[in-house]
Amino acid sequence: MGAITPISKAGIAIGFGLVAFAGAIAIDAARMQVPPAYARVGPHIFPFAVAAGLAAMGVYFAWSSWAPGREREIVSEDQPTDWRSLGLIAIGLLGHMMLLKTLGFIIVSAALFVVVAVAFGSRSWLRDIATGLILAAVTYVGFTRGLGLQLPAGLFAGIF
Repeated sequence: MGAITPISKAGIAIGFGLVAFAGAIAIDAARMQVPPAYARVGPHIFPFAVAAGLAAMGVYFAWSSWAPGREREIVSEDQPTDWRSLGLIAIGLLGHMMLLKTLGFIIVSAALFVVVAVAFGSRSWLRDIATGLILAAVTYVGFTRGLGLQLPAGLFAGIF
């Protein structure tokens, strides 16, 4: 059995922050104007699901940071920051935001997937590209055909 570590005030604060963020998402989702055609399941269900997940994680995070007698992992702060990976992910996110309307959801989301995979150390370019394209295409079709929500088609306009 490992050593019992002190209560993590930062962990409690992060947990309550997640709960507050979940509350803001839920309030915003409750204010969403949904056409009568979506009386049962519509675009408002996903923000509520995200809010519920964030709230559950926040409560668990705060509880596990406070719970008396609980073992906590002590993270070493002397590890260097991987600035290359952080920079790659930041560039990928910026590129996603800037090119979404021009190139479309599928291409920029697949590219973001590849960039994040490379940042995490993957060197299987073909597998990453194929996985990114499949995930992005399935997500695109699910949102546009299944839910009736429009995502930018970009270069794939008229194909999907």
